[in-house]
Amino acid sequence: MNRKIRVLCFTDLATGRDVEMILPIRFFAEKFLNCEFYHALNIDIHKIFIIKPDIILLPNTIGSNLYFEISKIAHQQSIPLFALISEGNFRTDGSFNIWGFNKDKKFYQEFICCWSQRTAEYLKKIVPEYKDRIVVTGGVGFDRYVIYQFMTKENFLKKYKKEEYKKVIGYAGWAFGKKDHKRGREELISFFKGDHSKLQWVEEQRIKVREILRSLIESNPDILFILKQHPQENAPERPEPVINEMCELVNYPNVLYLCNEESIHDLISVSDIWTCFESTTALESWLMGKQTIFINPDPDFNRDLIYKGSALAKNYNEIQEMISQFYNKGKIDEFFYEDKIKMRNQLINDIIGFGDGFNHIRASLYLKKTIDHYLEGKYNPTYKFHFWHWLVYILIRIAGPFYNKKLYSHIYKLKKHLWVFEDYKMDKLYQLYERYKIFLDKFYQIKNIDEKYIAGELLKNI
Repeated sequence: MNRKIRVLCFTDLATGRDVEMILPIRFFAEKFLNCEFYHALNIDIHKIFIIKPDIILLPNTIGSNLYFEISKIAHQQSIPLFALISEGNFRTDGSFNIWGFNKDKKFYQEFICCWSQRTAEYLKKIVPEYKDRIVVTGGVGFDRYVIYQFMTKENFLKKYKKEEYKKVIGYAGWAFGKKDHKRGREELISFFKGDHSKLQWVEEQRIKVREILRSLIESNPDILFILKQHPQENAPERPEPVINEMCELVNYPNVLYLCNEESIHDLISVSDIWTCFESTTALESWLMGKQTIFINPDPDFNRDLIYKGSALAKNYNEIQEMISQFYNKGKIDEFFYEDKIKMRNQLINDIIGFGDGFNHIRASLYLKKTIDHYLEGKYNPTYKFHFWHWLVYILIRIAGPFYNKKLYSHIYKLKKHLWVFEDYKMDKLYQLYERYKIFLDKFYQIKNIDEKYIAGELLKNI
């Protein structure tokens, strides 16, 4: 084929987790697989008819109705589909619904890309009919913690006019605020396997964590505390602020309360210590060489094992001692216990498969196989016009130029889709990609990726 392979990639936003997974794959595919990329929000399904892609690329096929609908359209129209898994650290005890929003309970993508051998073996047992398509790529989105250079503490402090601080501690919020709205309460109840009484426990923990944070903030006026809201704590249809463990602490001079203003990797980068109640960002912190503390007044609750790789503080006195240890001698003693080190290595293997920065290349080699199948004539795409998808596309373009958040947030049908008007042009994604290409190119040079790929040694080496 003389022309380039057209790859249409859908994401839920123009920035964030799914975008971070896709961009390094785009870099590899443009460099080695003769691809050109087109990007669209997953609500912009009419782009399939406009672009007429050779390949559709998705971050996942089960995380929303829109992702599933796109996957089914690809199947119905014989368009090759390559998809990743956004939430690849799922439990293998039978409690996780592997189908999510996939009502058909069929995988329409070429390969089922798992983060780890643990989850791959589990899927092979429960859906053996797909075992030949289940592969291990590693968690692609985690490559950025190895490859990219992030914001420096100096630049961050200057940006927020906090240059007087030399010490910075970050805190990743939990979803305490979900109890404030209907969708959030349902998600919390589902998390606790239908136990409504746990909502009271959530509120009790929120208050206890808040008071621990308050004591830390008041006792350490020389430390800047970055309090980061959980990205999915609120609901798109409910723009009002939620009440979480941090929102009542915003008026302290040594506090920055951030929602979506900064990427999580930049906040981890500028922090000396990363803390949380419960968050997978702890693993990301380890990849960036940061020490982590879990603040758990009641550590005995149903959750992932990631907390076992971190220092654990049940009250203010314990976490204050850990912070003092760090600033006095550069390390938190408990974080470097032998069992903690062993657990972190095991968790990285069990959760994301590999922490070497090559996961996007592992995934891209399966994208290459999908492209090969297309070139071999396995697919015969037909691009069908769909009135509803066209209507949504047109309405976005009509309403988009007049977007005003304050106004649109009061219009019934529009207030649930503010993100569409903010992101449909995908400008933020294109800006990110231009910045990331510099880091990716440097990583490829250091690791001799070009030479290994041309020599056919890349797959063997990773």
